[in-house]
This record gives sequence, structure tokens and C-alpha cells, in this order.
Amino acid sequence: MNAVVKYKKIKVGSITDATLSEIETAWPNDMWELRSELLGKSPHLSLDVLKSTADKTDVLPDNVIFEIMAANPDELKKEELIEYLEDKENPLPEYMIEILRQVSTGTTYKTILHRQMAQYNQEKARAAYDIIRSILNDSVTNMTELRNWLDNVGGKRADEQIIASYIAENNYSDALALANMMPSLYEYSDNEMEEHNYYLDMLNLLVNLGQQGTSIFELDSTEVNNLVNLADHSHGTAGAQAKGILEYAYGYHYCNCIGVDTSGYKNSNAFNPDALEKLYGIEISVEPNPVREWAAFSYTLPDNASEGEIKISDYTGKLMATLPINGKQGQKIWDTRNIKSGVYFYTLNVSGFNKSGKIVVSK
Repeated sequence: MNAVVKYKKIKVGSITDATLSEIETAWPNDMWELRSELLGKSPHLSLDVLKSTADKTDVLPDNVIFEIMAANPDELKKEELIEYLEDKENPLPEYMIEILRQVSTGTTYKTILHRQMAQYNQEKARAAYDIIRSILNDSVTNMTELRNWLDNVGGKRADEQIIASYIAENNYSDALALANMMPSLYEYSDNEMEEHNYYLDMLNLLVNLGQQGTSIFELDSTEVNNLVNLADHSHGTAGAQAKGILEYAYGYHYCNCIGVDTSGYKNSNAFNPDALEKLYGIEISVEPNPVREWAAFSYTLPDNASEGEIKISDYTGKLMATLPINGKQGQKIWDTRNIKSGVYFYTLNVSGFNKSGKIVVSK
């Protein structure tokens, strides 16, 4: 055997043996160091090393295992590795397997993410929408159940629907309390705050109608003029509601109007099923929790959404990290090595909707 070839084989073998040993003896606290080591040796990792990496799920989160596999496309071309990732004790998620299959053919990761947009979680979104629609179509709407569903989803539009449910029950104090909390909950910008003020004007009108026992057909000239102002200047919920009332009760005509019933927002027609359907499809979870060195956020975006961000704050509201995300489904890692022990809050923001949760850092 040629001496150079023989030397190279011995060298590669020794590197493989050393790398296998590093993987097999790694502890959870070694995640970042092991990740750096394996990516540094990519794309030259052997099949055995990659299999051992895939099995080290007590140290490496799925997204890091995926990252290392994707950095070694030559080995991915072997069906043996793909099958191993599918059939091992803790298999990689199906969507990651599909991306790796495409990476093995030379397709870029960015292209794959664009292709997968709107392909996941559709059945669950439709099922959730069917449940909401079923609640709204009952002869007696269970407002508590509806609010529970909306509260679990979270987001501005969900809160507006919760407020509408309070109005439907003549619970004006809770409706106004939640509405007044929204700017701090969602950190409104100046433009968002302006739109929210329009929303409060519309909400106060509906509350006054309910308290006085009058309908939208009994507005005075000042109230009608206020509605005209909202219709002309608001581009959100308030504007749509104002246009609907003006067209339905006062002979105005606007394009793309919504219908408003004569009870003044007091039955299930106050809820917009199209808006509710958009609320579903957002998912986020975090592991481990409590966390020491790192946290893995697994997310799913709603239909027709491919970008968003995860914001992490402490109990005072101070922003600790912003993790940009893209792709229909994926996982993001938060490095907590320099984060103090305590309770933190995370929010997935996408397309105007969001979903939040709590994470504990314990050193």
C-alpha cells in the first residue's frame, strides 16, 4: 500500500476514534463545546461519528443534531444514514428528515424552507377552527370555553375576540380592562398606539350603547360623525366596525365592509371566523425547562407565514434576546451560559399574532 495513502487512513481512523470518544463521554454541560468541535470537523465526519452524534440526544438538541448532519452532505447521500435518523430510538422530526434528504441532493437550505412554507400543521389548524366554529354555531354560545381557546392561542386579534365576548355578556369592566392592558402587553409602537386609540373609541361607543340599552340605529349626530372619522382614519378593527355600522344603519357605502347586526355587538356574529382561523397554527415549546446551559425552542408557524421572531424578557420586561426565525417549522437554540438564574418569559411573534410562555433558568 502506498505510504501516503496508508498514513491518511491511519490519521482518519485516529480522528474518528478520538471524536467518537468525545461524543460518548460528553455530558449535557458540554453541548456548546461538542457542537463547535463537530462542526469544526465537518464536512469530513464519518458515518460512525454521525450515527453516534445522532444518538447523543441527552446532550445535543434536535436542531444541533440536524445542523451537524446538514454540514456533512456526502454522508447524507448514503441512505443508511437517513434511515438511521428515522429509525433510531429518538428519531429526528419528520420535517428535519425531509430537509436533510433535499440537502443531500445539493438543494440549499433556504430554498427548502421556502418550499415547505404552508405545508405543515394545516390539519390541526382546520380542526381548531372547526371547534371554534362549532362553539359559535351552538344555540347558546359557551363564552367561557371560547375565551379559553382564544387565551391559549394568544395575540392581539385573540384578545380583541375575548373583549367582544365580554361585550356580548355586558361585562364592560373586564372588556375595558383587557383593552387598556394591550399596549403594555404587546409593546405597541407609535403607529400601533394610534390605531389602538381608535379601537378604544369604538369600544367605548359599544359600551355606551349597551349601558343605555340603545341600538346602532339610535346614534346622535356627534356619534355618527365620530364613526365617520373612524371609518376614514382607522385601518384596523375600529375602522372596519365603523364602516359596517355606517353602511348598515345610515346609508353610507364603503368597499370591503363587514356586516354588523342590530344588537350592537351582542351575539356570536360579533366574532370574525376568518380572523379566528388565522389565529391557529402558531405553536412554540421549549426544552429543557428548567434550563442550565441552553434552551431549544421548537416552533410551528401558521399557514402563509414563513418569518417571525422569538423575544425573551426577564420579569421586569427587559429584553434579554431576540431570535429571528424562518421556515414553516423549526427549532432555535438560546445560549443561557451567561444568563442569571431566574424566571424569564418568551413570546413567538408572527404576522401580528403571538404566543407566549415561561422558562426557568436554574444554575
